[in-house]
Amino acid sequence: MVKTNDPTIVLLLLFGGVMLLLYGVRLVTDAMERALGARLRLAMMTLAERPFAAFVTGVITTVLTQSSSATASVLVGLVSTQLVPLAAAAIMLQGAAVGSTLVVQLLAFHITDYALELLGLGAAVAIFTDRSTALRPIGRGIFSFGLVLVGLAMIDASSAPITASPITKAVLETLSSSPVILTLTGTILAIVFVSSTATIGLVLVLAAGGALPLSAALAMTLGANVGTTIAPLLTALNRGSITGRRLAFIYVGTRLLGATVALFVLNPLTALLHSLPLSIAAVISLFHLGFNLLLALLFAPLVNQIAQLATTLLPEPTSTQKSGARYLDSAALSVPAVALGQAMREILRMADLAAQMLQLSIHAFEDAGKDIPKRIAQLDDHLDEIEIAIKRYLTQLDTNSMTQEQARREIVLLYICTDLEAIGDIIDKQLMRLVKRQRRKQIAFSNEEWNDLATYHGETMSLLQQALAGLASFDSMVANDVLLRRTSLTQTKRELHLQHLHRLRSGAASSLDASAIHLEVVNAMSSVISHTCSIARAVTGEF
Repeated sequence: MVKTNDPTIVLLLLFGGVMLLLYGVRLVTDAMERALGARLRLAMMTLAERPFAAFVTGVITTVLTQSSSATASVLVGLVSTQLVPLAAAAIMLQGAAVGSTLVVQLLAFHITDYALELLGLGAAVAIFTDRSTALRPIGRGIFSFGLVLVGLAMIDASSAPITASPITKAVLETLSSSPVILTLTGTILAIVFVSSTATIGLVLVLAAGGALPLSAALAMTLGANVGTTIAPLLTALNRGSITGRRLAFIYVGTRLLGATVALFVLNPLTALLHSLPLSIAAVISLFHLGFNLLLALLFAPLVNQIAQLATTLLPEPTSTQKSGARYLDSAALSVPAVALGQAMREILRMADLAAQMLQLSIHAFEDAGKDIPKRIAQLDDHLDEIEIAIKRYLTQLDTNSMTQEQARREIVLLYICTDLEAIGDIIDKQLMRLVKRQRRKQIAFSNEEWNDLATYHGETMSLLQQALAGLASFDSMVANDVLLRRTSLTQTKRELHLQHLHRLRSGAASSLDASAIHLEVVNAMSSVISHTCSIARAVTGEF
C-alpha cells in the first residue's frame, strides 16, 4: 500500500484501518459461528469431561472463530445452564486464550501482502456456493479475514508518519517509563474493540512500523490479554447465574494475576527477547503465545482447587428459589438442538408444578387445607412465568438453522406448554373457586360424595403422572397407554355422575349446594384429563 506524509491522509488511513480491522474480526467470528457454531457447542458439551480434550476444544473453537471473548461468552452460557462443569469450562477458557494467538502468529509473517488474494477467494466461495452448505459462511470468513489484512496494511501505511511526529515521540517517551499505564491502555483498547486479536494486531503493526518500542508493545499485549475477559464478565453478570459468574471470576482472576506477575519481570524479559534474532513482530507474537501457554500450563494442575475457591468466594445466594425460567440461555438459540433441550428442561419444571397443584387441590376441600388455595395461586403464578419465558424463547429460534424434525419438536413443545398452563388455570381458577364457595357456605360433603371425589381425583392424578413420565422420555408407548385409559375414565365419570343423581333423587345427597359443587369438581377434573391426554397425543405426534 502506498505510504504518504499528508496528515489528513495518515489519519484517514489509521482510522479506516482500525475500523476495517474491527469489522473484519467481527465478520470472521460471525461467519464461522454460522458455519460451525452448532458443532463447536456440541463438542464443548461432549468433550468437557476430559481435561486435555477440553483444552484442545477451547483451542480449536477459538482458532476457528478467532474470538476468545465469543468462546468465553458461550462457555458462560453453557456453565450457567449446567451443560458444562465449571472446572472443564475453566480449562476450555485457557485453551481459548491459546487459540486466539494463531492470527497474531500469522500476522508476524507479513501475510498482509496476500490480502487481495484472500478477498477474491473468499468472495468467490461465498458467491458461487450453494446457500444451504457450510461453504458459503466459510467463504465469508475467508473474505472477512482478507478485510482484517487490508485494515492492518492501512495501519502499517500510516505508522511511519506517526512515528516521525514529534508529538508521538513525546507521548511514547512518557509512556515508556510507565508500563502500568501502557498495560491499562492495552486493556482499554481490548475492551473497546471487544477483541484481543484486533488490539494485538494493531500493536504489532505499529511496533513493526517503529511507532512503538518493544517494551511498550509487550506491556500493551499484557493489557489486551486482561481486557479480553471483560465481555464474558458482562455476559455472566447480565445472565444472573452464580456458576457463570464463577467462571468469569476465574477467567478475569487468572489473566489479571498472570499479567501482574509478568509486569514485574517485564524489563529483563524485554532485554532477553530483544536479543533474539527475530523481527519485532515475531517477538511480540511469540511473547503473546508464550504468556498464554505458560498460564495454561500453570493453571491446569490447579483447576479443581481454583474452581473450589471460586465456589467458596461466590457462594449460592441465601434464597435459591427462582420464580422464572432457570435454564433458558440466549447464547444457545443459534444451536437449535441445545435450545430445544433447555426448553424441555423448563417444560419438565412446569409439569412438576402442575402435578404439585393437582396433588394439593383435593386437600383444599378439607378443614385442614385452609392455606392450600394461597399455595396453589403461588404455584400457578410460577407456572405462568415459566410458560411465558418458554414461548418467548422458542419463538426466537432461527427457523433457517433448524432441521424439519427440530421445527416439529418446537411446535410440540409449544403445544405441551399450553396444555400444562391450562391445567394450572383449571386448578387455580376453577377448583379453588369451588373451594372458596364451599367454605363461604360452610358446605360439607357426605361420605359417599367425598369418596367419589377422592377416587376420581386419584385416577386423574395417576393419569397425569403417567403422561408426564412419557413426556420426560418422549416415550410414545407410555403416551399411548395414557390415551387408552381415557375411555375407562370417561366411563368412570359417567358412573359417578349417575350415582350422584341417584343419591340426589333419593335424598341421600348432603345438600343441593354440595351437589352443585360436587358435579363442578368432577367436570373440572375431567378437563384436566382432557389436557393430560392432549399432552400424550403431542408426545405421540398425533396432535
